[in-house]
Amino acid sequence: MKTTVELDGSNRIVLSRELRRAAGIPRRQKLIASATPGRIVLEVEANVSGRIIKREKLKVWTGLVPGTPIEEAVDQSRHYTR
Repeated sequence: MKTTVELDGSNRIVLSRELRRAAGIPRRQKLIASATPGRIVLEVEANVSGRIIKREKLKVWTGLVPGTPIEEAVDQSRHYTR
């Protein structure tokens, strides 16, 4: 979905319900904003409301699975430090 969004009087951006639904963003979700010349990118903040538990010989994540691409998730887990 593609749409044009205008800044309001206070220079804020308001995302319409249709745009949020198309992107799968729930109400009051925190977003991460990054900017490059001529572009602003909004990404859903990762949900970290889980924990790692041990089940027999495996370590298992109990929270929701983030929408991270599998290659990036594997790379992050390989370089994980506490």
